[in-house]
Amino acid sequence: MSEQVKSQTLTVAEMFGPGRRLTLPSYQRSFSWTEREGMAMINDLLEASETATTHFIGATVVIESSPSDSPDETTPTIEIVDGQQRLTTITILLCVLRDLETDNERAHALEALISHGAVPRQRVPAGWRLTLNHLDGDFFRATIQRRGQAANDVRDPCDSKSQQRMSEVAAGFAREVRRMSEEERHGLQDTLLHRCLMVQVTVPDRDMGYRVFRILNDRGKAPNAHDIIKTDIFERASLSLEEADRYSARWAEYEAQIGDTAFNDLLRQIRMLYDRSSKGDLIASLRKNVIPKITARRFLDDVLPAHVQAFGEIMTGHVDFGPASPQIADYINRMRALDHSGWRAPALKFLVERRGDTKNAVEFFRQLERMAFTLALITPKADQRAKRYRRVAEGIDNMKSLLSRSGALHIPREDVRKLHERLQGRFATFGQRRAMALRMNAALEAGRTLPPEADATVEHVLPRNPENNSHWLRVWPDPAKRRELCDTLGNFVLLPHSDNQLADTLDYRAKKKVYFNGSGGAMFALTRDLEHQDAWTADVVRQRTMRLAEILLSDWGLV
Repeated sequence: MSEQVKSQTLTVAEMFGPGRRLTLPSYQRSFSWTEREGMAMINDLLEASETATTHFIGATVVIESSPSDSPDETTPTIEIVDGQQRLTTITILLCVLRDLETDNERAHALEALISHGAVPRQRVPAGWRLTLNHLDGDFFRATIQRRGQAANDVRDPCDSKSQQRMSEVAAGFAREVRRMSEEERHGLQDTLLHRCLMVQVTVPDRDMGYRVFRILNDRGKAPNAHDIIKTDIFERASLSLEEADRYSARWAEYEAQIGDTAFNDLLRQIRMLYDRSSKGDLIASLRKNVIPKITARRFLDDVLPAHVQAFGEIMTGHVDFGPASPQIADYINRMRALDHSGWRAPALKFLVERRGDTKNAVEFFRQLERMAFTLALITPKADQRAKRYRRVAEGIDNMKSLLSRSGALHIPREDVRKLHERLQGRFATFGQRRAMALRMNAALEAGRTLPPEADATVEHVLPRNPENNSHWLRVWPDPAKRRELCDTLGNFVLLPHSDNQLADTLDYRAKKKVYFNGSGGAMFALTRDLEHQDAWTADVVRQRTMRLAEILLSDWGLV
């Protein structure tokens, strides 16, 4: 069998490139990814774009026909046995990027990965790189693949949950891409096309394809970490058939409650809490170093249910902690905006093990939120952050010591100095800018905490890409000064998405009318902060940056 199976590593540009026609067989399930999985994918791609690294998106299993078996007898049909969720989601992202692209050459290159053999002088292409099953194919073509449809806010009615999910993923991608600058959007495109890798496993015929499908798939989807761990735990627990049915139903409820991707993330957090090394393969670590410490039945009866509840609270920001709930929720929602998740492990442990500790809860989350932002800003290496969070998680057993000036949550003076300097510098990535703008909004007088899913976008008062001959180039003629100050705290306000599009590259006085004449900007403290500011110069931005940095340090109790 191994001689009949071939594998190769492809970029997205190669996977959807010339001479390839991808189709879904009838036995494949319909589209099941939600906006949550879609946004996880785009966030991974943005991180790879910002760090100029490659991103591995997984394996696909396909059956490649000969040209004579294909409808046009020239292009072989590639039947997708496994990987349709990823390939469909990638196609949705390609369509959104195409529809929001203003550069004709780039838009044409994206279109070539979506359709092929376009009829001259007609907008309707002759064929598609990806064709879904008969249930969703027409809908997918009409509402997403056709040019101009993927980023359209008005969509055709959905006939099924799978079609609804496609629409929601497309809408989520469109919101995210619209928030990006041209530079960020092009960086995402280049990473997706040329640095996003997948392994294509090719089998020779349908018989072998069905066998591979059955081997790799459980209930119609590829087994993931929590599927494999579930099987292992059930075997270790020596469950009766009745018990196995009962526990399986509960496990399915957990999957539905927090989602597939989040379930795997939860297992990583549990691994960190129970396995001091927390290195190597997740599944092997859970099998060897975590489950034996707990016992399988205790994991099923006590550990997993408590952690699922707590993890759901962390993921949504809706906390059940009695009178302290609103304050704790504020701290969690602020941390949720950060582009690293190491803080989740100590937060998870506190919510699970100290649910009744209302005396220390607010202070613990206050200090944890302060540490999370500090580490995000001055500790770029993930392993160093992980060590600090591990010390915090271990310190939860002794709260008096943990919350003291010598505890693991304490911010040393040298770190405060570095933080102060960092707050006055540039925030180069979209994630950093949004997290800092949201956090700043909460620190200002009459401000409030906004969850990361709020309709609050970062508006650069001095535009990142001012138009030629614009007012901004006359007021800010020095390009170096514009680069230095554009992405600093002092140049940020918050606006709803629609108002952000209106403000864009307008001159300062016109921007202020957008900020305050409508109902959008005035709802944000960070925007109201500019209400009495008449001009926008380099000195104004520097002074505002310094002032906002001092306010934030004071809010964290670090001055």
